[in-house]
Amino acid sequence: MRNFAIAVLILLPAPAFSQGVEPGEWEFNAFTSSPLVTGGQNTVFKRCIRKEDAENPERWMARQSEAGPCQLKPLEHTADSMKWEVSCPKTNSRGSGVARLTGPGTVESDLQMTTEIQGYRIQTHTRTTGRRLGPCKS
Repeated sequence: MRNFAIAVLILLPAPAFSQGVEPGEWEFNAFTSSPLVTGGQNTVFKRCIRKEDAENPERWMARQSEAGPCQLKPLEHTADSMKWEVSCPKTNSRGSGVARLTGPGTVESDLQMTTEIQGYRIQTHTRTTGRRLGPCKS
């Protein structure tokens, strides 16, 4: 479960890179619900979104796929939304997500994942909201 949580945290910022997202320091609040976690799990983290990543989410996703435990495949991409598929072979997980710009400096996303462990299917849902805090600090 720990490796799966790390993979989800790596993926959460990906949808925020859809066209129209302003570069800068962003704060994300992710709530994951699963039959394995009573009451769900809330995670808050910050990430600097660089100009080149905000302008080209597919390039960013390709870099994450090469470096991370999961492969990201961009699907439909509009001016204010992005859909993607994800596959994590090491944890036997796969899923899909969608992110939407909800206003100036705000974004929300939904990620549905299914993991197969010893013949059992476990489904998780992660709802993430993000807001731009200002310029990157580093």
